[in-house]
Amino acid sequence: MMSKVATLCYLLAAAYATKFVSSFTIPTLQSKTTATTSGNNQGQNYNLALDLLHPLRHSLYQPNVSARSNTFLQSQTTQADVTNTGTTTTPDIIGTVALLVPSSDQPSKFGSKSPVQPPSYREAAEQLARKIKQFSDGRIAAQVVTPSDVDTSSVLTSNALIALGLTTPQDVQFLSRTFRQRRTAGEEEQSSTQSLKMCQFAVDCGDNNYAPIVGPYDEANPSVVSEIAPWSDVASGKRLATQMKELFDKQTSDEFALALMLFCNRFIDKIPWVQHSIDVTWEKGLGNVEEIYNMVTKCGPCITKCLADENCKACIEALDEIDTRDQVASYRTVVSYESELLRDFSLCILQKNNIFGCTAEVPKIPYVKPLGAFRGEEMTKDIAKGIMIGHLEGCGDAALEGCKELDVSWKVACGANVAYDQFPSQNQLFYPSAKGDSMWYDPVFRVETIDGRNVWCKRHYRVRNEKVPGTFRFSVLDNGVTSDEFWTIVDVAEDLSWIVFHYAGAAGAVGQRYIGGLLCTPDGTLPPESEMEKIWDVLRSAEIEPWELFVVDNDDTSPGALEAGPPPLDFYRKTASVIG
Repeated sequence: MMSKVATLCYLLAAAYATKFVSSFTIPTLQSKTTATTSGNNQGQNYNLALDLLHPLRHSLYQPNVSARSNTFLQSQTTQADVTNTGTTTTPDIIGTVALLVPSSDQPSKFGSKSPVQPPSYREAAEQLARKIKQFSDGRIAAQVVTPSDVDTSSVLTSNALIALGLTTPQDVQFLSRTFRQRRTAGEEEQSSTQSLKMCQFAVDCGDNNYAPIVGPYDEANPSVVSEIAPWSDVASGKRLATQMKELFDKQTSDEFALALMLFCNRFIDKIPWVQHSIDVTWEKGLGNVEEIYNMVTKCGPCITKCLADENCKACIEALDEIDTRDQVASYRTVVSYESELLRDFSLCILQKNNIFGCTAEVPKIPYVKPLGAFRGEEMTKDIAKGIMIGHLEGCGDAALEGCKELDVSWKVACGANVAYDQFPSQNQLFYPSAKGDSMWYDPVFRVETIDGRNVWCKRHYRVRNEKVPGTFRFSVLDNGVTSDEFWTIVDVAEDLSWIVFHYAGAAGAVGQRYIGGLLCTPDGTLPPESEMEKIWDVLRSAEIEPWELFVVDNDDTSPGALEAGPPPLDFYRKTASVIG
């Protein structure tokens, strides 16, 4: 689950960061470095690193990346909210979002890669409101509204208004009037901080984009300041407007919620989900200089070795050509050039030295209740372990009755995370550690590289029991960065024909958080239709809608699978069975 993090590291440290250094700070850094390392060879290494970084410069800024109800979705209770006295706490609401959908239900463009029909705009918006709550830790309240509602006041009072799929004459007239009223109100409040806290977009509302507003930036009334003063709030709003539009256009719930988190974090208050950045940005100001100086002085030898290596440098240059917000494309690039030099590079900059001062905690919203019983027995840690092992051969008494003795525990049939679940051929191996009560988890999956090759990727997680049976803590060092994840067995068929997992994770060294869910089967195909409605309800209990899922291609006879060859399923297991 950590691929996007490593990619961002490579991109920033060896490409984007140097754009700022070479344009503004190289003389200062060189003088500091020379003073610090005078009289030894280390100073030469740092200067060599700068010399290698310098040619990669070509621009400064790269932007980062239930029942229906018309009431605001309030924060739900999580495990973290419950105190020893049994009382609960509700996070303070710092911002509001209104999602304006058509007066009559119409199919949306969401869920194009899911195993179900696309949701209506109303259904999609209701889930988007829940996703906004999840990503904001309950601090952003979202409301779904239609032009025909009796009370539509929230479209004028909310910090952000996002219109979705309005195309009928009556709805368009309401949308145009509402956008004009908000724009007028914003102009009247230009001298106040409140004007910075406004955002409005129209998505899939015909050919007219209705001139979005992001903070102080208004596309209908562009300011010359946004062009001549890139450090200004209005320039920041303009860049963010472009980024948000790209995220909205991808038509996934994760990227939709991410766009709104970026706005709230920039113009309302800090949102932990997107608070930290490892990119060079105008918003950081002189903080960029400090970060780059620390990179060179603390990790100079790693930078030098990486950029002196043809393969490592090629990876950095390739990453510089893509949008780091596209996590799938980013990871494809990394695996095309994956090496120990790249791993050491990110390990030094991110994990060991935390150059960017990032933190991240595993998300606690939504709280997902683990399966309480299996085959008529109360869930225990041993039963949960057997469920995880699933159908993997050679696990002895740890496996449960019904284990098919396959070369995998499970295969992912579909998943609910845009970054990970578009990869094909996803194999899962869960097996006991040779020492203690812990387990190992080895995901082995296929990636098409940027030059068209098909290769296998593999990772090796330590799995430990959490206090409640059916919940687990996963940890992995992936490309130099540690990821911490909380997994839950949500439900499983008694004959082990399918299982639903939920996971929530974080990579503190890069400030990244993520959530998702998986539907797995022994062979990676979807369960029979007769089972699907029950499974959809199980996913909904974890606040995942079926249309959010991405179907995984597990066809072993596809051209890509045949080119990649047999998957290296036992790569880690053959060693782990000996060393623990």
